[in-house]
Amino acid sequence: MRALRLKYITNLIVIVPLTILIANIAILLDIPFFRAIVVFIFLSFMPGFIVLRLFKLEELSFIDNILFSLSLSITFLMFSTLLVNEFLLVLGFSHCLAVVPLTTVVSFFMLVLFFISCIRDFPENLKLKASFEAKPKDFFLLLLILLLLLNSLGVLYSIFFVIFTVDLVIAVLCITSVISRRLVQERFFPYLLFSISIALICQVLLTSKYIIGWDSNVEYYIFTWVNKINGHWTFLDVNLNSIRTLSYNSMLSITLLPALYSVLMGAQNEIVFKILYPFIFSFVPLVIYRIYEEQFGKLVGLLSSFFFIFNYVAFSGPEPLGLNRQIVGELFLALSIFILINNTIPLEKRRWLLIIFGAALTVSHYSLSFIYLFLLTIVFIISRVKPKFDNTLNSETALIIFVITLSWSAIGPSAPLITMSNTLKQALIDLFKGRPPSGGTVFTMYAIPQVFTLASWINLIILGTTNLLLTIGIMAISIAPKGIVISEKYRVISISSAAILFVSLIAPHIASTFNFTRFYGVTSLILSPYFVLGGQILLTKTEKVCMKIKKSVKCHFTSEKRNGEWVLLSIAIFTCAFFFSEVGIVNRVTNGAIHSYNTDFDRMRATNNVLVKISLLYSVYIPEQDVFSATWLKNYKDKNVRVFASFTCASHVLLSYGLVPDLLLSPITVTMVPSQGSFIYLGSLNMMDGAIDNSTGFFGASEISSLLDEENLLYSNGNSAVWYVPL
Repeated sequence: MRALRLKYITNLIVIVPLTILIANIAILLDIPFFRAIVVFIFLSFMPGFIVLRLFKLEELSFIDNILFSLSLSITFLMFSTLLVNEFLLVLGFSHCLAVVPLTTVVSFFMLVLFFISCIRDFPENLKLKASFEAKPKDFFLLLLILLLLLNSLGVLYSIFFVIFTVDLVIAVLCITSVISRRLVQERFFPYLLFSISIALICQVLLTSKYIIGWDSNVEYYIFTWVNKINGHWTFLDVNLNSIRTLSYNSMLSITLLPALYSVLMGAQNEIVFKILYPFIFSFVPLVIYRIYEEQFGKLVGLLSSFFFIFNYVAFSGPEPLGLNRQIVGELFLALSIFILINNTIPLEKRRWLLIIFGAALTVSHYSLSFIYLFLLTIVFIISRVKPKFDNTLNSETALIIFVITLSWSAIGPSAPLITMSNTLKQALIDLFKGRPPSGGTVFTMYAIPQVFTLASWINLIILGTTNLLLTIGIMAISIAPKGIVISEKYRVISISSAAILFVSLIAPHIASTFNFTRFYGVTSLILSPYFVLGGQILLTKTEKVCMKIKKSVKCHFTSEKRNGEWVLLSIAIFTCAFFFSEVGIVNRVTNGAIHSYNTDFDRMRATNNVLVKISLLYSVYIPEQDVFSATWLKNYKDKNVRVFASFTCASHVLLSYGLVPDLLLSPITVTMVPSQGSFIYLGSLNMMDGAIDNSTGFFGASEISSLLDEENLLYSNGNSAVWYVPL
């Protein structure tokens, strides 16, 4: 045994430096595709694997090793790139984010950390434990899971039948995983969740080769300035950029992290954005599954994870997939909760991981970091008041996390901490003065349809039942928790999250500070199991009533085990119905209204309903011709020249691909008088669909035709055009 152990260590000492060497050779040779694939995998897991060795967490499962390696890699890359950036700026270099310094520093730090762990632990076994063992009879299931990737074909060519087939396979797998341990073994649950996550993400992201979403355009704008224009990360010009843009710029998750991947992979900006963040997001269901599994068991954990994945607002829709900084933040938030409630990892190591993930969350998404601080505060107070409460979160750990979060949030010209305070202050002022909320509220998610059809009735019933089950589950752990065996920490976190969701529901002005749909999506990370729990409680109570009726009429009834299986099967079937409602299958099959970007993308492009195109299509999708015209404008206009455009074009393509700062963008109105030397930009929505939208509505593009006749047409590709206002 001793000889085998030393042989393994020797191999590990060779393998890790060899992997680093292969990644450096791939960068040096710059072979297309090979460099991008090798470097992406290397950056995503190897730094975290080395850091994980320092913690000596050999007891982790294979899935936990993957999750911790990914998260620690992201943390390592963000802070090491920040160190390179700041050090080279002090030395007077302006182009800090270059191949040579980044490759050198990242490789050097990794080697140093690895050899420290090897010298310290040389007599010990460093073996990475893997619980996965492939068997011949399992390959059918693996092939079935891989078939979900055929979803890409249906999305790329807008073939609804293929998309529907894939969604149907997903539903069948969801139900099969509950009723059959032969076809879907428990050890395959994480891989099943990962594959389904990838399939649903592809249904949105593969509709375009450009940026998808709303906030992603601001994030892409900031990333482009950091990576391509400045060559280093610094504060943006306060005279040209809004407070929101300046606040986003303080997040390393959308500045230095993608810049590092882009430089070392040698990949285009869009490729990095469309691969890196979806890849990270697909691991979030695995983290929450590990949380749910430890609290409620494997089957309930799986169904709860399905509920989260199928949720259009929380995971599978274009809004969560367009919030790249929130994607990274959700990974660290979920991992922090997992560490907080996990008792298998030694106490001191848990505290260190809490600090590391708390720091990573702070530089990833400032709003989520404030929510996390709120949850930590509640847990810390309860741990000091309630006897025999777990003391993982001691005073020192909590203080360090608070200092890191508040310090980072207070720096820079935007100071996210001050920005959030001002936003909350303005929301309270609007509330007391009776003004309508400025941001999204609950009505953006639960709008009552103007015309009731079969599809709308089905969707309302499913949505109402879903919220009922969720409410029952939350009330059960809040009012009568004795029959529910979960950790006290998770119970406290769950009740606190439910309180956040409840306040955002009843107070639209508070919800507008972060947007109600985002409050709902973030709290779903914690509250999803209570949908399943609520279903169990409701069906069990119903079952007991039915059994009493059967007994009174002397009718035979099934065993308790059979009844328990029936309850979970019923919840699985309803979860699939919820899935079909969320992704728009119900509307598509019943020929209802356009409902979901996932399955109705082709109908969105073909419809003549301008309102649908503005609110559902162009709010997410950027046509290729618009990118061409915006890129032309970027190349030929002066830096500080004002551009007049519709609301959607200004918030999307002109920001992300035209690189026009938001303070230089002005809305097009019927009565506008464009300044001399400025530009007027019209996109596909304006020229092809004949509508010009603003923050409150839209009007016909024909109403400004006389104004455009007086200007000089500089560029046109048929779908979009640029006019110049002469001096």
